[in-house]
Amino acid sequence: MHRSSRCNCRSIDSVALTDSTSRCADSGPMISRESESASRIVALLNSESAAGGDALLDPDRFRAFCSALEIDQAECKVDETLLAMMRELRAAITSCLKEPSSKSAKALENISAKAQLILRVDDKGIPMLSSAAVDSASIAALFVLAIAASSRDGGWSRIRICDAPECNKAFFDSTRSRNRRWCSMSTCGNRAKVSEHRQRQGQRQGEQKVQKKGS
Repeated sequence: MHRSSRCNCRSIDSVALTDSTSRCADSGPMISRESESASRIVALLNSESAAGGDALLDPDRFRAFCSALEIDQAECKVDETLLAMMRELRAAITSCLKEPSSKSAKALENISAKAQLILRVDDKGIPMLSSAAVDSASIAALFVLAIAASSRDGGWSRIRICDAPECNKAFFDSTRSRNRRWCSMSTCGNRAKVSEHRQRQGQRQGEQKVQKKGS
């Protein structure tokens, strides 16, 4: 996707369907750094806890959210229809990442249908996934296209939701092993490890008491 996306309700970003990334025979596209498409998805997932409140509940906060992502929505109408669509998209992505199922997949597919994705071919014969959406739906389409782009470049498989029950913050897992569990090791990760350590200690103490009673 291009570095800067300008949503003027007439044209939006496209995603090339040809693969220019290096591939591993078994694991598909190899990507370890967060791409722009993955950054947009992570930002959307974390928009509920944005500074000043949920960025998808207020037009002004949503415009600030888009500006931070270099999405120009000056000519697009930011109304409750758009905000509701964006909240629906956020919930659908979260469900797909946390608990993949036919239900969560269907919810994401419904939003994609509203984005009106179409296949275009440029003057060099390269197929491009684009959108015919206009007005409010054109902004939502940018994020749907980001999903398509991140799926193509491997970024989608590295987007995670923090394991901490009280957190649910999204992050991009850039580790080689792809097994990062928490948004921050110093906060959520540390609390989880302390909790796990205490549980193991309690279990050992319980086992020792049982052994003493049996001896």
